[in-house]
Amino acid sequence: MIRKALLDLRARAARRCGVFRLMALAPPALVHLWLTGAAAVPALLVAVSVALGWSFLFAELRGRGPLLAGLVPALLLVLFAPPEAALWQLALALSLALVMGELIFGGAGFGFLSTGALALAFLTFSFPGLALGMPGPMVLWAALPGGGLLLLSGLAPWRVVLAGGTAFAGLAALFWSLSPGLIGPVLFVLVFLAADPFAAPVSGPGHWVHGGLAGGLAAVLGGAALPGVDVAGLVFAVVLAGICAPLVDAGVIAADDLRAKLRHG
Repeated sequence: MIRKALLDLRARAARRCGVFRLMALAPPALVHLWLTGAAAVPALLVAVSVALGWSFLFAELRGRGPLLAGLVPALLLVLFAPPEAALWQLALALSLALVMGELIFGGAGFGFLSTGALALAFLTFSFPGLALGMPGPMVLWAALPGGGLLLLSGLAPWRVVLAGGTAFAGLAALFWSLSPGLIGPVLFVLVFLAADPFAAPVSGPGHWVHGGLAGGLAAVLGGAALPGVDVAGLVFAVVLAGICAPLVDAGVIAADDLRAKLRHG
């Protein structure tokens, strides 16, 4: 009974979080459609249909209402996907990310990886000829209010973004080069991918470690493209940092236990 109540509570939190993240991504998605015109409409329709289809299928299997959180990785996939990507490639990458990274664990809020980053990683890894694109300046500007909303509401942990930006800037400036033009793209990736509230660690210290790891890996993996942006490097950095997130939380808990034992003898 208690377990069911906790699961329902987490599902409701994931539903509210999904709504706010959709609101944050709506302006940049609309600007992207306005800039690309009819060319982006098929990709958007396919991504939304795939996300809703899997959501309703698993909702029927589990007897719970469907979640719209799957639309978040769908919009992110459309924003980053290269124009030459075939519709079936987008559908396959999004399906793998939603099913393997989220739905088999119980849906949004129960996985441990950013589904948006996972979809982009699947697309890049499965089809090496496809190079992910970074949303243009106007799209990034349109994402600024939504990103600020997520940070102020706590739905994007600010410690992750601050630590990630600092680590990226420090390593990039030390070993490669740093351009002001990287601020927008890196912040977008950190806010909407790395700072996924259900993929990042839950503890405050864990947020610092997770952000630093994501930003540091992004500088290392994408360093060869600097002063440009290697989007694939940024995405894989987020995925690798997400894989380590449970271990980071376990380390924080172990450190707290050790500190309490030392304090009380």
